[in-house]
Amino acid sequence: MRHKPFSWGGNDCLALARGAIKAQTGVDLFRDWVGSYKTEWGCLLNYKRQLKRIGCTDIIEAVDQRLQRADVWLPSRGALVGRSDGLGSSVMSIAFGVAISDKVAFLAYDGLVFEPVKHSDIFWGI
Repeated sequence: MRHKPFSWGGNDCLALARGAIKAQTGVDLFRDWVGSYKTEWGCLLNYKRQLKRIGCTDIIEAVDQRLQRADVWLPSRGALVGRSDGLGSSVMSIAFGVAISDKVAFLAYDGLVFEPVKHSDIFWGI
């Protein structure tokens, strides 16, 4: 995944989050969120459909239903990280990454990028 380019429904931030959780727990905790989407529009439709199905208003509320939020400044290695894009321009207005130290691995269009932890990040323990 490190050098694999971003692709909707194949190698996107939800796939990164699912893979990290499954690697650590053996459970595919967000399997029901996988759709057959191949475009940003398809992803948005899948996302809205899933939120309605589980009765949540946004993706943060949906993740909070399945994982315990960690109220820390520096997450533990392997924690799921949510970061607002600040623009509301992405499908969910949040990108998911995985804590690897004082950095977070996020999926960008060219593969993984490593960004410093930000105070505004949201963390969930795995």
